[in-house]
Amino acid sequence: MLTSFTYRSCSSLLFRRTVQYPLWTNTNIRTTYSNEFTKNELLQRYNDKQASTYFNQFHYLRHLKEAPLTPLSFGLLGLVPFAAVPIYMYSTGIYLPDLAFTQLAYSASILSFIGGIRWGTLLEKSNDWKEYTYSILPSIAAWLALLVPGRWSILWALSSLQGFAFYDVTTPGYPLWFKGLRVLLTAVSSLTLFATLTLSFVLPKKEATTKKTKRTM
Repeated sequence: MLTSFTYRSCSSLLFRRTVQYPLWTNTNIRTTYSNEFTKNELLQRYNDKQASTYFNQFHYLRHLKEAPLTPLSFGLLGLVPFAAVPIYMYSTGIYLPDLAFTQLAYSASILSFIGGIRWGTLLEKSNDWKEYTYSILPSIAAWLALLVPGRWSILWALSSLQGFAFYDVTTPGYPLWFKGLRVLLTAVSSLTLFATLTLSFVLPKKEATTKKTKRTM
């Protein structure tokens, strides 16, 4: 019995080794690499074809169903500070410059976050000065949004969100579901900024002061 058990055990080990060994041969490694390269190449061609113009980027919305629940949930919750500002001012019937500035400051933080995402994707696979330079541009745009006076600051933040989103969607390096999520979040946040800008013209303004400095938004 002991001899039989040993023989079967050795046979089992030899059989497993025989079955598993071909999985690590050079042929299979080349095949796997070739398939992965073909997949990435096809995805890149698909991205270039689908997002060659501004309105074509909305085609990525169809991939939202593939988005993981966690980033999708946090992304949608991130729209609350954007939407709360124009909704509150519309409900009260008064345009509040200080409240509008909080929306602008939140837009600046989102722009900085967008640049951080791009920087993170480059850490392990790129040493390109052009790509790294682009990744810090959203932070600079966010800083300028806080410096631009009056209503122009809202326009600057809105155009920055739109411009960087279009570049990211038309550039390889992100999953398709992330591009769809990015298009959705950018569209909604831009609409809320535009709503705030519109309310600044149609609603009576309540003069606000912060540290004895008047805002002119």
